[in-house]
Amino acid sequence: MKTKTDNDTMAGHVVLVRDNRAGIHVGTLDSFDPATKTARMSKVRKVWSWRGAASCHGIAAKGLMHDGSRVCPEVELVISTDVVEIVLCSQEGAKSVMSAPAWSP
Repeated sequence: MKTKTDNDTMAGHVVLVRDNRAGIHVGTLDSFDPATKTARMSKVRKVWSWRGAASCHGIAAKGLMHDGSRVCPEVELVISTDVVEIVLCSQEGAKSVMSAPAWSP
């Protein structure tokens, strides 16, 4: 009998992925391979900088302030290859990030 892993539980949900080199991404987790530390995500926004949360956990739990945060436009697919943390987002956290105005320089 197969036991449910954390990867199985979070797949299909909006998560915050912190990549060692690529920063913070929020989107739907399609898959994660712990052996290679590779996450595949869809409908993804990169959080370049933020205000209103002390850490990634705060963003995932409560979101961020739209004023002063820099959240890039949504892209269809991201494959992150050096994942150090995956945090399941609350509905409030996901809605805040996904509805933030798209930042561009």
